[in-house]
Amino acid sequence: MPLPIAYFGNLEYFWHFTVNSKISIDICENYVKQSYRNRAEIYGANGRLNLSIPVERPFGAQSKTNQILISNAENWKKNHWKSIESAYSRTPFFEFYADQLKTLLDQDYKKLIDLNIALTTHLIEKLGIDCEVETLETSPPLIDNDLRINLSPKKESKFESKPYIQTFSDRNPFMPNLSILDLLFNEGPNSICILEGSNQK
Repeated sequence: MPLPIAYFGNLEYFWHFTVNSKISIDICENYVKQSYRNRAEIYGANGRLNLSIPVERPFGAQSKTNQILISNAENWKKNHWKSIESAYSRTPFFEFYADQLKTLLDQDYKKLIDLNIALTTHLIEKLGIDCEVETLETSPPLIDNDLRINLSPKKESKFESKPYIQTFSDRNPFMPNLSILDLLFNEGPNSICILEGSNQK
């Protein structure tokens, strides 16, 4: 079952890479707005904070995911990194991963898929996940429990993360299924153990 693309995908997204030896990513589906395809959730000082990449759909509602362009009308890269830095600069492993991630984020990608695939591939490597990733040139028909629909901020997730120490654990309850950045910056090399210890109901 293929995955959609994701911008700094959440724990559930990367969990699928740990339980499969090969994953296909659908880049030819009809693009879905207000989804994790251009949006990530991090743990800000006031709780969940959404980071959303502004995009352009050249063919409107009929635009395919591999046609979606990144809009640089606003300085979203600077704003996103400022939010990430504010949220995680004090975490134990921020300095080990931040520079390379910022370098990737700062590159001049025209298409959303190119940025997301580059980030996802990099994060899989840093997490130490052994999974082959391919992109699909044709979009398979949707099926029951399709991840391209179910991996959505609008749907309640059945994913159960193994708890870990978060930035504000001393004042707030555990916040599940945030962007993989939350896990990576807090747990570093132990992140893969957290993912492997997680499951779906």
